[in-house]
Amino acid sequence: MSYYFNVTRPTFMSQDKFWILFSKKLAQEATNEELIELEGLVREHPEWQYALQNLEDIWSLEPKRDNIEGNEAFSHHMEKFREKFPEEQILLKSSRGLFANKILAKWLIVAASSAAILLVIFFWGFNTSTGATSSTDEKPGLITDQNEISTEPGSRSRVQLPDGSLVWLNAGSKLVYKKEFGQNIREVELKGEGFFDVVKNKEKPFIIHTNTIDIKVLGTAFNVKAYPQDKTTETSLIRGSIEVSVKKRPNEKIILSPNEKLIVKNADVITTTVVNHSNVLKPEIAISQLKLDPKDSSIAETQWVENRLVFRNESFSDIATRLERWYDVNINIKDEELESLRLSGTFDNETIDQALQGLAFTKGFHYIIKGKQITIYK
Repeated sequence: MSYYFNVTRPTFMSQDKFWILFSKKLAQEATNEELIELEGLVREHPEWQYALQNLEDIWSLEPKRDNIEGNEAFSHHMEKFREKFPEEQILLKSSRGLFANKILAKWLIVAASSAAILLVIFFWGFNTSTGATSSTDEKPGLITDQNEISTEPGSRSRVQLPDGSLVWLNAGSKLVYKKEFGQNIREVELKGEGFFDVVKNKEKPFIIHTNTIDIKVLGTAFNVKAYPQDKTTETSLIRGSIEVSVKKRPNEKIILSPNEKLIVKNADVITTTVVNHSNVLKPEIAISQLKLDPKDSSIAETQWVENRLVFRNESFSDIATRLERWYDVNINIKDEELESLRLSGTFDNETIDQALQGLAFTKGFHYIIKGKQITIYK
């Protein structure tokens, strides 16, 4: 099925209203009705969620004290705001001391940061701070209700869904959900890798669809690695419990407990049924325990969320695939023997050249880097 993706452009009126309502929310002056209206605007334009999250994070920072220069700049900014929105005087004065020195400094930070962010989001529909893009899914001649959030190779991003659940997307991943997400059902589609921290709601289960498996949860934290081109689909549970259904084994339900990992081979294997001895295509399934690093008790499967690339006893061919996504490069291993090498390692802030230097030092191979093209040989 083919889809056509277009970015929904907000009107200037909706942009202005967004800023008014968001300002009141930050200042804790928004009424319940205004908060509901703000939520409705964000539902219509899910790409704004990145701006909300980034600016709210900045707002929570502790400002420097006695910032006279900053206060003057803020006053100038608010004069401009008063000229544009004379009816919104509530933003400029409050009986509770809304804009005390601390708030002044915070608002200055937010105002300065917002311009660059919103120029990109409102006019181009991209979130450059995280490398993610967001769009409304439309077919020719039809109005549809799907939102898509994707990350490019070499980038990672975080998104907060309308129900408050958080999703971290790894490089080259895509998350799709309907605009009415959370109203009657919480359901998303994932291609790639995502770490989910799901808000608990017994009345509305959270369901994730991938090419190979479906996952149903009530409220928990877990990692899903489901790149269509990979050999396997993996689910690693951190806390709570999840129910997994393998699409080609629909009658089987697999319940995972904390620190368990489910691995499903994407390629089918032939098995023989006992009843009629007929050949049946069924994916292989394995469940194992997650292994904690004895040094810091970290789990390799979720370290990418902390911007750390960790692999333990993996084949060089599989590591090459992860390096390609992590650094946005193309790797060609010229020797089959090198592809089968088993390697372990951890990279934090290393460049691709530094990462390959470390691996080459331990395994004795050579490599050539030309732009984004990398060749590895003996």
